[in-house]
Amino acid sequence: MRMHPVLPALCDTFFPAIQKEDDPDGYWARSAGASGVPEKIAELIAQLKAEDRIQFEQLLQLLASPLLGLSWLGPLKPFHRLRPEQRAALLHRWANSPLSPLRNAYNSLRKLCALLYFGLPDNPNYKSIGYQSLTDYVQPDPAPLPVIEIKQDSTLDCEVLVVGSGAGGSIVAAMLAAAGRDVLIVDKGVYSPIHAFNQQEFPMINRHFEAGGLLTSKDGSITVLAGSTVGGGTTINWAGALRTPGEVLEEWGVQHANPHFLENSYHTGFDWVEKRCSVNTRLEHNPQNKALYDAAQRLNWKVGPIPMNLRLPAPLPPEVAWKAAGYSCYGDAYGIKQGAAQTFLHDAVRHGARLLPGVDIQRITQQNGAANGAEGWVRNGQPFRITIRARQVVVACGALHTPVLLQKSGLRHPQIGRNLWLHPVAPIAALHERDILPWQGPMMSVVVQEFAHSDGNWGARLECPPVHPGLAAFALPWHDGETIKQDMLAARRLAVNFALVRDREGGRVSIGKKSGQPLIHYRLSDYDRRHLLQGIEGCIRLHAAAGASRIIVPHNRPLRFDPEKESLDVFLERMRHAPWGPNWFGLFSAHQMGTCRMGGRPDYPVQPNGETREVRQLFVADGSLFPSASGANPMLSIQALAVHVGQEMGGVMEAHPVTA
Repeated sequence: MRMHPVLPALCDTFFPAIQKEDDPDGYWARSAGASGVPEKIAELIAQLKAEDRIQFEQLLQLLASPLLGLSWLGPLKPFHRLRPEQRAALLHRWANSPLSPLRNAYNSLRKLCALLYFGLPDNPNYKSIGYQSLTDYVQPDPAPLPVIEIKQDSTLDCEVLVVGSGAGGSIVAAMLAAAGRDVLIVDKGVYSPIHAFNQQEFPMINRHFEAGGLLTSKDGSITVLAGSTVGGGTTINWAGALRTPGEVLEEWGVQHANPHFLENSYHTGFDWVEKRCSVNTRLEHNPQNKALYDAAQRLNWKVGPIPMNLRLPAPLPPEVAWKAAGYSCYGDAYGIKQGAAQTFLHDAVRHGARLLPGVDIQRITQQNGAANGAEGWVRNGQPFRITIRARQVVVACGALHTPVLLQKSGLRHPQIGRNLWLHPVAPIAALHERDILPWQGPMMSVVVQEFAHSDGNWGARLECPPVHPGLAAFALPWHDGETIKQDMLAARRLAVNFALVRDREGGRVSIGKKSGQPLIHYRLSDYDRRHLLQGIEGCIRLHAAAGASRIIVPHNRPLRFDPEKESLDVFLERMRHAPWGPNWFGLFSAHQMGTCRMGGRPDYPVQPNGETREVRQLFVADGSLFPSASGANPMLSIQALAVHVGQEMGGVMEAHPVTA
């Protein structure tokens, strides 16, 4: 895409050059427009799926039109012809517009500029904010996964085709391969050996996240972070390995007619996965998680450790390995995080399974009511058509892509694509007077359960994310260029907590008419919003109890707490009266569940054994099976459920898993 004339002006409005006497590194004098951000935005727009690309191009056309003035009651001039103060006024007007589409446009532009300005590689801002990577310790992968390569139109044969290599697909593949089955694993994502995770923030997001890290719901109200790489979400998640809460398993078993969730034997799947993935709670908290833990104890709130699938390897000095754990949210360059690519995919290929990345499966083929393979394309410089013949097919593409693939394959159950839960998350930031360095150390090691059961099994849990510069700027609010630059200059003193809601109402996934890709339809319900606001207030109280000098709520309106100028109760009352509808505040999801629910009645598209009701020998093994939101970080829940599906298909758990 050619450089659009409004892009440089837009980027320089969000992140302008500011003259300061004390600016030895040029941090203040640097602008986004002069840092390659407009060129990168133009490149990214061209890569978006058709629906998003058209919407973004229409937004740029509006910004370049004199009719833009009607959207903010300003001069009838295009954006790049306005004076700098007028550009800022327009953005503020959009941010506070009663029209959600204008708030969406503002937030889309803001987040993209922020992510790129602080996330592009070789970033000159890093010296000023104190951010460092640990690239000196990256070594060649000692045991890369063998992958097969397709360079022409091809037909492959196997007994079992597994579509997707993440938390669910990797386990089913390993279990069936261990049972002697001929397994082929395909994934639309790329395969990266560990030394290819170069710690350059935006390139890693763009390469390994769904839609290059720019995925949102159709109305833009929630940003969705999902893995799109070999290993799926286990490659880029935050290492939390919580079991499905007992009350949720009870709900899934009784209300949704899935008796296996109530059996003691189901827990052997948790045991097996935890052993193979080195799940433990022995690692020292980083300062951000320690502040959360200590604050919860001061408030006498329910708090505990989060088990993580982290194993600190001997080749790294212990103190370096501990720091490096915080960088594995962009792919682990050190062999610390025991995701699918480090564990079950190795087990599968050791038993003869084949792995083929870069494959877009377009449909599952059928004969006489049973699955017998798939058709699609292999991306290898140019697309090659691929036909796969199989006796059984396992779809494990995640809660976004699995329903789309099933519908493309002719399945018509009315519940496919519905019941999408996202565990909506609202982050709350705080600045301390001491170093936090929130990008170092185990990423998410503490959970506060005080509000987890505000209404029966429904409520919010409070946790910490890893915080790196690009996503920090992406999440922080923007009120003017000087304030956001000042906030980011203090990034080493930044701590972030978030409220994660077990959402009850959910949304749905449909197929984009132009792209054929998933479209996310999701609107936070009033019921779930009440729990979110309770969790947000809890996060604020925890930051205050931890001694934060500033608390920043990512909202379109200024919501900043200074304990020297305002009482906490007054601030909380002001916060409660702010608007909390779509696109007023930062809302995120790193968990996608439901859309192909498992249940023992005909109104569930998948049976309790994992087989679809409409097509024999077609199984599902991922988070789309969840009958409702898990309430806890879902990786281990998906893995245990995949163990169950693998057993139903005749797979076996190795008695002594080998550590890769």
